[in-house]
Amino acid sequence: HHISGSLLGYGNRYKIQGDFQGNKNVNMGLRIAYGFKNKYLIDFSSAYVNSVKLAEGARGAFSPSLGLAWVIKSDQYATGGSSVNYLKLRASAGILNSDAGIDGFFYYDNRYANSGSYSWFEGTWSNAGTVSSNGGNMNLAFEKRKELNLGFEGIFFNHRLSIDANVFTSEYSDQITRPLTKYPSFYTNFIPYENFDSNAYRGAELGMSYKQALGDFTFVLGANALYATSEVLKRDEIYANDYQYRVGHPVDARFGLVADGFFMDQADINNHQLQAFGTVKPGDIKYVDQNNDGIIDSDDEVQIGRWQAPFSYGLNVRLSYKNLTLFAQGNGRMGADGYISDNYYWVDGNDKYSEYILGRWTEATKTTATFPRLSTLSNTNNYRSSTFWLYKDDYFTLDRVQMTYNAPKKVAGFLKMKQLDFY
Repeated sequence: HHISGSLLGYGNRYKIQGDFQGNKNVNMGLRIAYGFKNKYLIDFSSAYVNSVKLAEGARGAFSPSLGLAWVIKSDQYATGGSSVNYLKLRASAGILNSDAGIDGFFYYDNRYANSGSYSWFEGTWSNAGTVSSNGGNMNLAFEKRKELNLGFEGIFFNHRLSIDANVFTSEYSDQITRPLTKYPSFYTNFIPYENFDSNAYRGAELGMSYKQALGDFTFVLGANALYATSEVLKRDEIYANDYQYRVGHPVDARFGLVADGFFMDQADINNHQLQAFGTVKPGDIKYVDQNNDGIIDSDDEVQIGRWQAPFSYGLNVRLSYKNLTLFAQGNGRMGADGYISDNYYWVDGNDKYSEYILGRWTEATKTTATFPRLSTLSNTNNYRSSTFWLYKDDYFTLDRVQMTYNAPKKVAGFLKMKQLDFY
């Protein structure tokens, strides 16, 4: 039997001169671990957290977590022909309370603010008004994160192959926001902050390493991969069309219009649905009418991409021959969509034009143009969030390639060093 534990507490107070309210925390933590023959392992970890960002009576919360592991085989130092040297299954779950998402103090209270000046007596006298900033909610609580992880790790084939794998799911709930859609519009200044929004995150990760020695030559190959996705579970929102709701879409979803090429001529404009973003001319971007109401406006925005990559990976290789070692490492990602929207691409008037604009639409290039027509006026139709400005943001980068020479021990010893490398 092996039992260990720790109990700790700490407090901090951080305040900058001029701040009305400083950040103060007093937290306690308890951990108890038990192992039987280093084969069956239990770990209970917990924290009692405190935050002055919440009202008295709601400032403390208990965050427990539990981890279990079963070491099916532990023969990692043995040699011979064993196909399994080490194998462990593990699972962990926890509920975490945090005030990190609360970006200010007194959200639980009725807060007031200045509303500008009011004058009378033909402007001779004036005074600042006071209006409600938000209503109070003494039941405002911590944001919560519920997590579950399952995994295993193993060493196989006489220590040549190592594998570490996990699957995980997490729900980030009770996120603090002001749910405007629950109240009538005239109540805006009195709407309180509430624990409302919720997101889910799920994924899996895998890491592998294989090493082999052949005389003076040794090589190690490693790879790791992560797939992680998300979903909006609850959001304060009201839209006219079902496809506009963020619920059910990834947290990192990009929304915008679906571009459908350029208008070729005035007849093309006349035969197309009305675009409610200002006057359009040949060479402007045309968009898809998602709800078939004959008008293309903000109601026709749909999910057009993701700004985070759901899949990421890494590769590394180490080749050694006697005192020489070659090491290379790279990483990449797939599934992310980049978006170009700064002044390098969105230009009009006296902006500085980049070479990217050379593919602009003209009567001579209407069939090969890669950029809408140019204008000295602001173009409210073309420079909108749409698929036209998206690009695939996948990449693979070679982070490092390194050749190392390990000097002989005699040389290092002569220089009073334990080891000497040149790379």
